[in-house]
Formats: sequence, structure tokens, C-alpha cells
Amino acid sequence: MKKIFALSLVAGALFVACGPSAAEKAAAEQRIKDSIALVEAQAQAEAEEAARLEAEEARLAAEEALAAAEAQATTTTSTKKTTTTSTPAKVEVKVETPAAPATTPTTEPEQQQTVTRRR
Repeated sequence: MKKIFALSLVAGALFVACGPSAAEKAAAEQRIKDSIALVEAQAQAEAEEAARLEAEEARLAAEEALAAAEAQATTTTSTKKTTTTSTPAKVEVKVETPAAPATTPTTEPEQQQTVTRRR
């Protein structure tokens, strides 16, 4: 009986002594927090890049539409027999940059770009 008690006492002491220390547990917890922060930063960077690309595509589409409208206006006015002198109309194109996802608060106000051209 004494041998079993002594053996279980030694086994219990080894089990407790071989576990991770408080410093090791804190280091493991810090690695987890750092990993989560890294993934969140990458996701935010990807979202910002996607928003930038979307805004650039919208700007290019607006420019193409404006060029097509100008070309249409040029062909329409060149086919007319009479010429009129008038001031060209202003065309204003607004491109809004989408806001960041709701999960990540942003401190910057939404940006708005305005492109003004004369026809």
C-alpha cells in the first residue's frame, strides 16, 4: 500500500512539474493574439485594396461613358447642316469610394472624387 501511495505521489508530482509554466501559457496566448491580429490586418488590407480597385473601375467606366457621349455629340453635331454657337455643357461625374466593412471601424471620412469635363 505504501508503494502504491508513493508511486502515485511521484507520478502526480511529475504530471504537475511537466506541464507548461505560467510564462509558457502566457507566451502561447500572446502568439494566438498576434496571429489573430495579423489575420485581421490582412483582411482589412485586402478589403481596402478591393475598394480601391472598385473605385478605379468605376472611374474608368465613367470616363469611357463620357468619351462615348462626347463622340456621340461630335458625330451628331457634325452631321447637322446648320451650326450653332453655344457654350459647352458641363458634365459632372461623381465616384464614391465604398466605406470599410462594418466590422472594422474607420476614422477616415468617406472619400468622394469629382471629375468635371466640358463637352
